[in-house]
Amino acid sequence: MRTTITSYILFLSVFIVACDRQSIDEPQTSAMCEKNTHCQFANDVEIWLSNSAISPETPFSINLKLPPNAYNVSAKLEGVTMYMGYIPLQFTQKGSYWSAQTMVGVCSEPVMTWKMTVVFTDAQNRQQSVFYYFDSRHAV
Repeated sequence: MRTTITSYILFLSVFIVACDRQSIDEPQTSAMCEKNTHCQFANDVEIWLSNSAISPETPFSINLKLPPNAYNVSAKLEGVTMYMGYIPLQFTQKGSYWSAQTMVGVCSEPVMTWKMTVVFTDAQNRQQSVFYYFDSRHAV
C-alpha cells in the first residue's frame, strides 16, 4: 500500500511539473505582439501564421521575413504551457519571405501556448534571435 501511494504521488508530481507554465524560461527579447497575429520585430523580422486559429494535429504554415542577406537560419517550436520537447522547423524561401509547414501536438489543456525561436546571422555577421508566441486550441 505504501509503495502504491508513493508511486501515485510521484506520478502526480511529474504531471504537475510537466504542465507548469514556467517550464520554459521566458525570453526578454521578444516583440510585444498579440499571440497568433502578424508580428514585426525591431530587427526587420516579420512573422505570421497562415491561419490565426491553430488546432493541434492540423497542418499550418509559419511565415518569416528576414532582413536582406540573413543566413544560417534555424528555428524550432517549444510548448510553453506544457513542455513537450521541441519541433524543428525547415523553412523554404518563397520569393521575399520564408515558409515552414508544421503542426503541433495536443496538450491536456484546452489552450496551449507555443514559442517559436528563430536564430539567424545578419549581414554584419551578428547572431540574432527572435521569439514568437502563439496559441493552439482544441475542444475539451
